[in-house]
Amino acid sequence: MVRQVASRRGRVNLAARKALVDVLAAAGFAHDKARRALLVGELETVLECQFTFSDQLAPRDELLEVVNACGRLEDGMEALADVFELMRPGTPECAELRRLVSSLWLRDVIPETEQELIRARLTGLAPPGLAAAVRRAARDAAVPPPRYEDAWMAFSDLADFNAAPEELPPALVFIELIGAECGGPLGADLIEWTTRQARRLRLDGALRRLRSESRTAGPAGRLHLVIAIEPDGIDAGRYQISPWRQDDAGQWPPPRGEIRFVCADDLEDEIGDLVGVAEEYWAGVASEVAIEFVLPRALLNLPVHSWSTDRRSGDPSPLFISYPIVIRSLERLETRQWHRRWRLRWRALEADPSVDRVYFCHEKDTEEPHRLDSILSDDQWVMMVLTESPPVRPVPGQDQLFAALRAGLPILVWHPTAGVEALREVVSWIVGANGLGELPYRTQQTRQAIFSDLSVPFDTDILRDLVVLWDDPGRLVGDTFDRPART
Repeated sequence: MVRQVASRRGRVNLAARKALVDVLAAAGFAHDKARRALLVGELETVLECQFTFSDQLAPRDELLEVVNACGRLEDGMEALADVFELMRPGTPECAELRRLVSSLWLRDVIPETEQELIRARLTGLAPPGLAAAVRRAARDAAVPPPRYEDAWMAFSDLADFNAAPEELPPALVFIELIGAECGGPLGADLIEWTTRQARRLRLDGALRRLRSESRTAGPAGRLHLVIAIEPDGIDAGRYQISPWRQDDAGQWPPPRGEIRFVCADDLEDEIGDLVGVAEEYWAGVASEVAIEFVLPRALLNLPVHSWSTDRRSGDPSPLFISYPIVIRSLERLETRQWHRRWRLRWRALEADPSVDRVYFCHEKDTEEPHRLDSILSDDQWVMMVLTESPPVRPVPGQDQLFAALRAGLPILVWHPTAGVEALREVVSWIVGANGLGELPYRTQQTRQAIFSDLSVPFDTDILRDLVVLWDDPGRLVGDTFDRPART
C-alpha cells in the first residue's frame, strides 16, 4: 500500500469550494487585502507559478479564484493547506481546512453522496479502538499514523492511500473495523455501508476475506515481534535481518518490515534497535508482548534470549527479563511437506497440553536407524527435550532436531551443557499444573529466579541458557524468505 501518486487536480465540486472559501473568510482573509496578497505570494512560491486575478474582484470572489486556481494545479490543494498552516498554525480554521482538503480526494473512490452519509456518522466518533483500527488499515505505511480527533479525520487521511489490486482500500478497511467495534445500530450501519462500497467496487471477495480474518484472528491482548536472522550467503560474517511487528493483536500476519544487512559484531545492537522501535509503536497500547527469533539451523545456538536492549544507554538489560523469548525453525517454515503433521501435533497440544506429552530423548534413541522416528510417530508426543544443543553438522541418522521437526513436534527444549535428567526437573517445574500452553511465559517468569530469592528445586543457572523452540503453525510469517537485491 502506498500513497497515491496520481496527479491531484481536477474538478472540485461547488460545495467543497464554498466550504474552503468559508474557512478562508473566517480566518480573516476576506477582510485583509495584505493578508490575501501574502497568501497568494506564498502559493506562487510553493507551486512555482503566477496567479493572475482581476483587480475588480470583491474580497470573497478573490478567495474563490485562489481556491479555483489551486484546484486546477497538481498538488495545488495540498499547497493551499500547507501555506494556510504556515500563516495560521494551530487554529481551528487550519484544522478544518486540512480536513476539507483531505476529503476532496475521496471522490476518486467514493461518490459524493456516500461521503456525506459516512461523514455524518464518523464526525465526533472516537471509539477506544480508533488508533488500532488506523494501524491495521494502514498496515504497510512506513511511519506511525498520527493521532486523530475522530474517525472522520482518520478516514479522510486513509483515503490518501492506494490498495493493491483485488484488495480493499484502507479507508474501507477502517470503516469495517470501526463498525465491528461499535456494534449496535451504528455498527450495523457502518458495516452495511462498507458492504455497499465493496459491492460497487467489485471487491466483495476482499471484504469476505477481511471478515474471515477478523473471525479467526484469535483473542486479542498479546503482541509479537518476529525477527528472522539468516546468513547473508554472499559475505561471510554478514547477516540478513527481517522483522515482522504485530501492532494489532487481532491481525495476523503483520507486514514484513525493512530488511537489513549487518555484520556479526552489530547483530545485538540491531536487534536492540528493532525492539526499541517496536516499543515506540506500542506506546499507546497496554498489551503483553513476546519476541520470536526465526533462525536457520546454523544459528540455533545464538544466545538471542540473553541479548540486551538499551545497550547504548550504558545500562543494558537482557531480553529475557522483559519478554518471553522463543526461537522458531526457518527450515520448518520453508518445508511445506512437514506442515500437515505440524498442524496435527499443534492441535493435539491444544487438546491436551499436559506434561505427559513431553518426550525426554535418550542417546540410545539415535544409535539405531529410525528408532527415534518410530518413537516420535506416536501422536502422544508434542514436545521433546533434546540430549544436547543441535549440532550445525549432525551425523546422518543421529539428528534429533531433524527427526522432531519432520514428525511435527511444535515444541523443543535443549540446553548447551545440562543433561536430560536435569532438564526433566526444570521442565516439570516450569510446566507445573498449568500445562504446556503457556510454556514461553512460564519460562520467562521462572527465569526471574536467577536474580531473586525465588526458591526452585534445581540449579538456577540452568535457566540462563535454556532454549525453547516454540512453533505455532497458525502464525506463519511470509511466503518465502527470499533475499532482496543488496545495494
